[in-house]
Amino acid sequence: MRILIAEDDSSLASFVKKGLDAEHYAVDVSSDGEQARAMAGEFDYDLVVLDLSLPRLDGVAILRYLRTRKPSMPIIVLTGRTRVEDRVECLDLGADDYLGKPFSFSELSARIRALLRRCHLPAESVLTVDDLKLDRVERKVERAGCRIDLTGKEFALLEYLMRNAGRRITRAMIIEHVWNLSFDTCTNVVDVYVNYSTAQVDKKKVNLLATAIQVAFQQLGAYPTADLSGVVPIDEAGEVRKVVPAVVLLHKDENDLTELRKELEQALAPEIARGEVEVRNGRDGLVISLREAGFFDSGSAGVKVGSQQAFSRMATLLGERQYNIRIEGHTDNVRIHNTQFTSNWELSTARATEMIRLLIMKYGFSPKRLSAGGYGEYHPIASNNTESGRALNRRVDVVVVGKHEGESTATDPPSSAKQ
Repeated sequence: MRILIAEDDSSLASFVKKGLDAEHYAVDVSSDGEQARAMAGEFDYDLVVLDLSLPRLDGVAILRYLRTRKPSMPIIVLTGRTRVEDRVECLDLGADDYLGKPFSFSELSARIRALLRRCHLPAESVLTVDDLKLDRVERKVERAGCRIDLTGKEFALLEYLMRNAGRRITRAMIIEHVWNLSFDTCTNVVDVYVNYSTAQVDKKKVNLLATAIQVAFQQLGAYPTADLSGVVPIDEAGEVRKVVPAVVLLHKDENDLTELRKELEQALAPEIARGEVEVRNGRDGLVISLREAGFFDSGSAGVKVGSQQAFSRMATLLGERQYNIRIEGHTDNVRIHNTQFTSNWELSTARATEMIRLLIMKYGFSPKRLSAGGYGEYHPIASNNTESGRALNRRVDVVVVGKHEGESTATDPPSSAKQ
């Protein structure tokens, strides 16, 4: 479910958002009254947490506005105004609940759950597809009675698709509802999150989770263009199907890949000598490992300015051949938590997505050739018990996995790729 927090105290808003995120709600925050009114009016929020003392437009005015346009939207007033007159005014104007500051988060969470139970019909509170059940109020997902743990974004994505069973759902609709972003035709953030959720299956050693999500998506008919076969390939009947390993498919291109490896090793020789890049043959194809020490600042997803020439040399060589490419983000097992990323999974996914963006926007790669996923710390290539081993595990792998059979892109990459 999606909640809007209208609160001008940034530390308090961050505290509430963090708590609600942990309970798998999709949360938006606005510190400005006019912006909060516009967001609440435009998007179909399941609940609004509203402060009264907002800049540019106070909460009382927002409450009046929403009650005339969205009379059924649940609203909890969360404010430092504790006079009886203030409570009476807000309740008379249509607030569903009123909680004064300071407050206990556990109480706020309980009030939200109680209000959502009252404001949603039972059929809307629990969504089911065969033996897959999603409880929108209790924030739980079960398949055949077994609990499935999802991140907040994974939960929101599955909930949105299940709510729209039988309808055609596009990537644009998913991005705008789940991520609250304008749709960019070049982004594959939806694919990344589907791959991300199936990647976690390997972490938790419960491949039934991947099967559950993939079968649900395919049965709903809501995501027809996505390749959801990253971990457990599923056919139309929901059965696991056999797959020919990608390395077998590469045999006919073996000579070309051998030549490509030589060219990459020559073009990236300085970086290879410094231990920033490794080129090797992997299980699925040719792997170019870009180490964090050479290409990323610690805890950041952006490619370092000093490594962009090396990245350009690699992209130019890959752009000259029409191979499919999989970008894999990896980390060590040291937990990350900063203002931008709260987990190793998010950091590894963001790095893979950023490389996809660069290849598409700057180097003219066709999005159909590319896929991405974040794998956190769960595919190490060295021991995480030593600093040198952890440094090797902090990497992004560019995996060349076979010839692309679709339409070709320009044979010459953009001029920016030749700099």
